[in-house]
Formats: sequence, C-alpha cells, structure tokens
Amino acid sequence: MNPRYLPPRPPSPTSAMSRSDPQTWSDIFITTIDTVPIECIRPSDTNRPIWSIYTRGSYRPEDYLGTLQARDTDGLWHVQATGERHASFTDAVRTLRRPPT
Repeated sequence: MNPRYLPPRPPSPTSAMSRSDPQTWSDIFITTIDTVPIECIRPSDTNRPIWSIYTRGSYRPEDYLGTLQARDTDGLWHVQATGERHASFTDAVRTLRRPPT
C-alpha cells in the first residue's frame, strides 16, 4: 500500500456522531465520550449497526460494557441488556457506564 494514497477512512463517529449514519461507521473504532475513551467492535457475524463496547485496549470480560444496536425503524439506540432506548449513541454509552443499582 502506498502511504501517499491511503484508502478513504469511513466517517468517524466522533465527528458529527449524531448526524452520521451508523451504517457507514467502521467495524472497529475508538471514540471518547465524557473524556473517557471506549472501543467499539462490530461482531464479525453481522453487518448491521451493532457494536460491543469495551474499555479502550482491553477485552477481558470485566472490561465489556455492553452491546448497542441502532434501529432503523425508530431511529433510537437500543441497549441490549436492558432494552433501554436512547436518542444518541453517547447517551446509550453513558447508560452502559452507569453503576448497577
């Protein structure tokens, strides 16, 4: 690969996250929400807008925060474990970070 002509990068969710289409996001990306970096990984068995969320750089079970799914029908982000719905990706991630009650 010629470093002068790198392939185009998909839009990063950190730039205009609320306006960009989740279908165009990368399979793996790192973003920062509330000054805390997270790593988002799409499962290899799907091309749907679903990501598993981890503490950045660590994939141990205790670093797994949860799974988020963007729904086309209602335009909301769904937290898989609780079924909660959020208008933005960042709000959904904040839910995953919430301490258990």
